[in-house]
Amino acid sequence: MLEDIRESHCGLLPETQMPAMLAVQQQRDRRMAERLMAAPTPALLLAGAFHVRKDLGVPLHLKDLGAGEGNVVLILAEAGKTVTAESADYVWYTAAQPEQDHCAKLRR
Repeated sequence: MLEDIRESHCGLLPETQMPAMLAVQQQRDRRMAERLMAAPTPALLLAGAFHVRKDLGVPLHLKDLGAGEGNVVLILAEAGKTVTAESADYVWYTAAQPEQDHCAKLRR
């Protein structure tokens, strides 16, 4: 997960910041799980792909908090991207977009 955080921040974060960034990500996931547990049912979470991944995000916290069975993860992904069964129950593939270097402006 640290590598994903590093990449999503264009490799510009100091290494000393990485543990704190990981903690922030995990605490956001935990808080979303707590709010889902407190919400009337059925409840729906719309969040970024890393937050909804069964193997990394909110679903892990839901399990830890004692949520029952029946949680389902749908991830949106560009056509051609691999999404494993460990990450999601369902994948909704969308048209791929042209590659862009979103970090280019930050590296100037």
